[in-house]
Amino acid sequence: MRRSILSVLAVVVLLGRLSSQTQEQTFSFAFRGTYTTTSKVFINPDSPSGDLRGQYNSIDNIYGAGVELRWKVPGHSFALSLATEYLSKINNQDQLVGFTTPTQRLPVEEGFRLIPVEVGAQVFIPLGSDRIQLTMGGGLAAYFGSRVLKVAGVEAAEKNTPVYYGIHVETSFDYRIRSGFFVRAEMRFRDPEFTTESQFSQTATQSGGVLVVFPRAPFRARININGLNFGIGAGIELF
Repeated sequence: MRRSILSVLAVVVLLGRLSSQTQEQTFSFAFRGTYTTTSKVFINPDSPSGDLRGQYNSIDNIYGAGVELRWKVPGHSFALSLATEYLSKINNQDQLVGFTTPTQRLPVEEGFRLIPVEVGAQVFIPLGSDRIQLTMGGGLAAYFGSRVLKVAGVEAAEKNTPVYYGIHVETSFDYRIRSGFFVRAEMRFRDPEFTTESQFSQTATQSGGVLVVFPRAPFRARININGLNFGIGAGIELF
């Protein structure tokens, strides 16, 4: 996927050099709701066994919300942008928990929270219409992530606050309803991944009349949000 992203970025740069269309100087601000198809939580990232390292829990259908500020560079066919988003998904289900004593099926809340902060550039694709605007672009991102984990009501608190960096590629379609107002649909390709370290806040608890003993040592997990990200929203052109 990373090779595909780099290839698309190269095409975007070439389009930016070749396109003769220019855009008026405009700042725009847009809100959007987002949907990400899938993610994975790798529960044994440090295991010497390849099979155990590859074990993961899927977390699908992730919803979020974001905002984006764009500046159309005067005299050129591209814009610069700053965007941020909030994603969160927590699954609640009974799972067979192997790191407790004894091993048993317990109620588990598992998920993550993620805030991407993305700086990018978008090239305007000429369509010959003042109402319709198509862009392709990409850029750099910082990802602020955290894991959410509760077993039998006992929280595993995070011991670190990881920040990871990556790249993204996006395409967006704007339809101007009237002067100053537009609706936007977009699709983003990105592959944020971060590793967390957690530790249970209690040594033991009762669940279903059985004493459950938790490990005292911190443990790690790797989270990969590798699904496609779709967004739809609306915005205004400030000036």
